Amino acid sequence: MLNGLNLCTLLEKYCYSKKISDKEVEFLERCWLDSLNSLHYNRYPGIAPAIVCDEAGVARGSYWISCNAAILDKLKPLGTTRSRSARIFDVLFQSGLIAA
Repeated sequence: MLNGLNLCTLLEKYCYSKKISDKEVEFLERCWLDSLNSLHYNRYPGIAPAIVCDEAGVARGSYWISCNAAILDKLKPLGTTRSRSARIFDVLFQSGLIAA
């Protein structure tokens, strides 16, 4: 079912349909965990389109990984621990990709 999907395709699909399966949420979660590795950013991460940023509730022009974190925070909140969005912000800041 997830063959051929990537983070970008899956987030866009969700933004248009407002539907997502448990397996797709698990896939987004794995993408989020992979993105926490600050050494992973040896290149400039991609910018998400406006519809994805709007659905995620982040500023237009934000990174895909920031949108993924924000959407996951809505779909599957972590409860009392720090949000995924806050943790991604820290990684992007430490990588020098965003300013505080």
